[in-house]
Amino acid sequence: MGLYFKSLCSSSGGNSLVLWTETTCIAVDCGFGSMKRCRAALGPYLAEPGRTRAVLLSHAHTDHVSHYPLRVLEQLAVPVYVHAGSRDLLTERHFNGRGFASLDLRTFEHEPFVIGDFTIQPIELEHHPWFPTFGFAFQCRVGRRPYRVVTLTDFCRWDTLVDRLQDADFVFVESNHDLELLELYYNPNSRFHSPNPDTARLLCQARRHSRRPFGGVMLGHISPQRNRPSLALEAAQTAFADNGLAVDFPLYAAPLREPSETIVIAP
Repeated sequence: MGLYFKSLCSSSGGNSLVLWTETTCIAVDCGFGSMKRCRAALGPYLAEPGRTRAVLLSHAHTDHVSHYPLRVLEQLAVPVYVHAGSRDLLTERHFNGRGFASLDLRTFEHEPFVIGDFTIQPIELEHHPWFPTFGFAFQCRVGRRPYRVVTLTDFCRWDTLVDRLQDADFVFVESNHDLELLELYYNPNSRFHSPNPDTARLLCQARRHSRRPFGGVMLGHISPQRNRPSLALEAAQTAFADNGLAVDFPLYAAPLREPSETIVIAP
């Protein structure tokens, strides 16, 4: 049984990630602007019969979930997990008066929970004060070895997250904006997101306190106007060099609107 990861889209305009084994597939967020796009992107993963399927919502912002993807998930009979503190926000913002009587909506709290092959630990993040926001640490055993995958997007404080990334086998982490581009294209909401230098500091500290290299790191949730993938990568590489650390792991930047390559975490 292998373990695989792919970013389907990742930017301020929409976000969705998938993590899967042969028998379980979990999507994190479904920030697609239409039913057609959601079905085309998630259908190959979530419509496969005989597989345990679920969608986890990090929070209720529109670039992570909206009305039309929820309709697709209802049609596919895929369970949708949202933090208990976000359930009312989800219905108020995205149901648009539709009953969603058949939507399998479930809640999680702060405790670990199990979906198929994965044990999932929610990670509370500081983001927008009105929107409870969570990252996730996934643990999955492949053969005799446990693997840990961590996804962290939409946060504005990094220093509390260092231990969450230590010794991770794969990390997907927000690197939202470049500070110089933010001065040119100011957006007050950027203060709720992690700029390139803060993400780089987080990765440096986590690597310094890890016993072994990450299996891989992908930078995501990249702003299309206030960042570029090359700038996010350069910030991380420069921070490692300045701290006397080697980038001794594969480092990627997620495409903004297209799927990434498939990352093989465990063959």
